[in-house]
Amino acid sequence: MTLTVIVSLLAATCFGVASVLQHHGALRARRRAPLHPGLMVELVGKPSWLAGVVAQATGVTLHLVAVNLGRLSVVQPLLTIGLVVALVLQRMAGRRVSQPAMLAAGLVVVGLALFLAVMPPEQPGAPADAEAWTPGLALVGLVLAGTLGGGLLMRGTTRCVCLGASAGVLMATSAALGKAWGAVLHAEGILGLATSWQLWAALACGAGGTMLSQAAFQAGPLGGSLAAMMAIDPVIGVGLGVVVYGEPFATEETLGARCLGLALTLVGVWLLAMAQRGSDTSGARANRAGLGTG
Repeated sequence: MTLTVIVSLLAATCFGVASVLQHHGALRARRRAPLHPGLMVELVGKPSWLAGVVAQATGVTLHLVAVNLGRLSVVQPLLTIGLVVALVLQRMAGRRVSQPAMLAAGLVVVGLALFLAVMPPEQPGAPADAEAWTPGLALVGLVLAGTLGGGLLMRGTTRCVCLGASAGVLMATSAALGKAWGAVLHAEGILGLATSWQLWAALACGAGGTMLSQAAFQAGPLGGSLAAMMAIDPVIGVGLGVVVYGEPFATEETLGARCLGLALTLVGVWLLAMAQRGSDTSGARANRAGLGTG
């Protein structure tokens, strides 16, 4: 369990670095409609965005290791630390860190500590058949339809948040599918993995999540989109862990503490992102004022 936590935190750090770098690149790209392929084509030519891709690829690799070492219900909530990392990096770039942001970051840490302190001991195996995935993927499809529909139909902050949530749904689903790779590899070898539906479905979800995250980054400040991603990711991850993999969420004695820990984490993520969003908005206004007087 300790190794799972360490690898998960390393993955979260990489994702935090990647989000800051990719947000920097996406804001400097020409404005386009969500899911326009021209956005990705332009971003490939931006060094900061490419550096973010390297950080993200490293995070994905560590993430896959983590989910195959331990439970989705442990790994996915730990990824919320990525938002704290993103805030620290933006502070290092010269942005002010407010008192509410610091308190929210502390709330995330406290919530995660409580959530992990009452972890049930069992470790179930990973199913590899499509039938076990049917209810989980049906639930994911409903959530994705709602969030993506809002992202395509709405404008402003709502679009930013909905696209970020859509990206989080796909990334959590990709991680859940990636957890099955170890079982498929062990049972059928590398050829079996290469021809498995779990491999290609996970890659498709990952690619879709990446494209949606860039559209979310371009739609508004980093805080709103990243908050939605980081808030929905552990919910979907824990849900798929319980529904698909049969992971125990809690015992009768620890149910209240686990729910409280997860709730504190999600509230902290949202408050932290909103504080960061305010900082991003202030910075953008300052930049526009500077351009206007130059």
